[in-house]
Amino acid sequence: MKTPEARRLASLLATAVLLSSGSAALADFVPVPLPDPKIPGYHFPENEATILKWVADSSVTDPTASAAADNQIYLHGWGIWASLTAETDQTENGQKLRVFETWLTPQDITAASQAGKNESLLKLPRGSRPVLEEFRQLKHHKGKDPHLEAAGTATVLGFVKYDPTAADHIMKQGLLQKSVLDQLLSYGADEIPVFPVTGLALKPVFQVIKKSDLVDGRYYQLPVWPGPPSTPQQWGSTTWPASVWIDVKDGGSGKGEIDKAPKKDGSSRTDATTYPVSSLINFKLNPDQAGALKAKGAAEGDYAILVAMHVSGREITRWTWQTFWWTPTPANPLAPSSDAIAKARPVQIKAPAANYAMSIAYTTELPSPPYVGGDNKGNSIYAYNPWLEAGFGPSDLPDSIPGTYNGQPVQNNYGVQSNCMSCHGAANYNPNNVSTAPDYSGDRYISLGDPRFSGTLKVDFLWSLPGNAK
Repeated sequence: MKTPEARRLASLLATAVLLSSGSAALADFVPVPLPDPKIPGYHFPENEATILKWVADSSVTDPTASAAADNQIYLHGWGIWASLTAETDQTENGQKLRVFETWLTPQDITAASQAGKNESLLKLPRGSRPVLEEFRQLKHHKGKDPHLEAAGTATVLGFVKYDPTAADHIMKQGLLQKSVLDQLLSYGADEIPVFPVTGLALKPVFQVIKKSDLVDGRYYQLPVWPGPPSTPQQWGSTTWPASVWIDVKDGGSGKGEIDKAPKKDGSSRTDATTYPVSSLINFKLNPDQAGALKAKGAAEGDYAILVAMHVSGREITRWTWQTFWWTPTPANPLAPSSDAIAKARPVQIKAPAANYAMSIAYTTELPSPPYVGGDNKGNSIYAYNPWLEAGFGPSDLPDSIPGTYNGQPVQNNYGVQSNCMSCHGAANYNPNNVSTAPDYSGDRYISLGDPRFSGTLKVDFLWSLPGNAK
């Protein structure tokens, strides 16, 4: 017989599961800590001084030393990718969940808090994968209609995820509660309590393959990144000229070929430009997910394919930034990735995770500026995700300032001239609408002591906190 305390805890757990998963708890997921992928030379969390030395050495004049430093940075980014995409023993719909799929969303954390503010809830099961939501990349932009996205950018779906240590920090500090953020601001704090060095925050991005979009009941046209334009411009996914075809029946022999002049009726498709759905990380929509996307024509059993993912880690004060996207040419990816980045990918990463390109930024420019009191005179580093930032133009990046790239002056005011660290370096909670608060920008230096933060609360580089706070 259950004791009153056991019955109370069981009731509390049931409430948390219901709150975080909707009406149907299809599976019990427990957040899995980031595993060790057993990659020689890779450690997590890495010492901040070690990472900063890699960054410093990557700009030295000795090409051998700089290449070795770059390779350490690339290996580190790939090591994180290997760990978070590793399969676990937890399953849904007969498919093993990957580590990142077991992690917590802001909605999970808020639901656990509302269910009893019991920190141990973060260690208890919850049901089902989260529903896919439309990402509004520009919703923090002052003066921007939050329902508008950058020109040429297709609707992208996904969710924010936090690893267990980041989620625990958010829960304990109440960082998804506006009342807590308001109190910190009113007490004169200029930033939230910083995250532990193990903290990771993710933004997985999916395309849903609806049955109505299929040609011959099996082939889905997926745009492929053509690389950055020769002249900076808005370059969102709806403007990309070429495609590949994804076969939901897992056929196709594609090994790098693309359909350069795709026809919507599929008449341009060949077996060489067709790729099996298993070549991408994917899952099938469950009833809750399909219901949330009913207005878009989605149905239970439709595939959601992972096309991109932002990954940030608190190992260094300005966080590490690595971003990934699916490519038909993983051995020879286009900028902002490179052959050198692809060559550094360890053999421990297997398909489909091996079919993704990576761009990476552990600083905003080289030589790397200091945390405080630096300038914007170094060589710009561009690190962005084609599916998320490539469609941004000057009006989307109002805090951009000119810089230098490969010895030439540049405006750095397009998404293809951006850097994850710059945009997130501006992250702040601004309930009083301070007009001078930092905003989105292209690649640029931002001092941790920038006076523009006055009157706002810095949120440790995570726009997802003010964006999801209730």
